Amino acid sequence: MSISLAVANRQRKKRVDLEVFRVFAELALTKVHELVKAAAFPEEINVVFVSDARIAQVHRDFMSVPGPTDVITFHHGEIIISVETAERQANKFSTSLERELQLYFVHGLLHLAGLDDTTGPGFQEMADTQEKIVTSCQ
Repeated sequence: MSISLAVANRQRKKRVDLEVFRVFAELALTKVHELVKAAAFPEEINVVFVSDARIAQVHRDFMSVPGPTDVITFHHGEIIISVETAERQANKFSTSLERELQLYFVHGLLHLAGLDDTTGPGFQEMADTQEKIVTSCQ
């Protein structure tokens, strides 16, 4: 598996340790590849951390849905993650910002791998799989 992984921080509200995230991301990518046998990833995966304002704009422009969301995945390999949403959710669920960012990244990878969370069983499969991956890569 030879996939180029790029990680960029395009927001200023919260510090994100890109090196620590990259180590996790590479482990998670390998784990998703092992668990989802039919996964055919793009040659490049670009992870971009953004603000709520920026992800809301992408959400509206590409999905016609108003407001921010946690993560948006494009099949060409771009995973856009809202750091502000991750921080709110981390506070809500008494977890860390780092763990939320990891969950969102793995969620995006699972979409790239072909999993779909729009049905009840699909949602549960994704939730279980992403939890297993995040836990095993920490």
